Amino acid sequence: MPKLIKKEVKDRAMQMLAEEPNASLAAVADACGIGITTLKTWKTDAGFNEAVYTKYMSTSGFKMTQVMDAAFREAKLGNVSAMRLWAEMSGKLVKRISIKNESPYEKFINMSNIEDAEVMDYEITSELPERDTSNDKPRVKAKNERESLNNAIKRGYKKEVSPEQRAKNRKKSLESYKRQQRAKKVGLEPLGRRTGQAREEWYAELERREKEIR
Repeated sequence: MPKLIKKEVKDRAMQMLAEEPNASLAAVADACGIGITTLKTWKTDAGFNEAVYTKYMSTSGFKMTQVMDAAFREAKLGNVSAMRLWAEMSGKLVKRISIKNESPYEKFINMSNIEDAEVMDYEITSELPERDTSNDKPRVKAKNERESLNNAIKRGYKKEVSPEQRAKNRKKSLESYKRQQRAKKVGLEPLGRRTGQAREEWYAELERREKEIR
């Protein structure tokens, strides 16, 4: 494979791993037209992994806005877990534990200040809202809220496809269709997931059969 084409294929593998971190290596290798052994070798390279991480972080900003939007919608519906998540992501809530050790003398002084403080009485005249019976089981409610938040985030996230990537996908689909038609015409089974040497042999057989029927 020429060096220039190999670099393009490598860049494509990086982009796919960055956009779909959970994609299997076999699927990535098949989409890039390389062997899975080659992809595994690339993944042992620190520079390759660093490039994948950089590409992933460059697209994570848009994903985070979708996560925050989904969390905000759930928070408006009363989901406590979503409220906490949105507040933390927006910097409105900081997890902080403050431990203060006081000497007996400081405790005595503080107690004296309390005794000298002015005490004011207030009467609550407004009616309290109806009690939410779901609070009777806080663990079950927290679990349901987390599940609802996760589902909302999944529904709210839609992968953004650039015009360049959309054009590449159309080109790839067209090439795949033409290849299938050529194979069907000469009675050759589809290419399938062949990679590496098996892929080259399949193309050689396709060309050989096409020459025979000309």
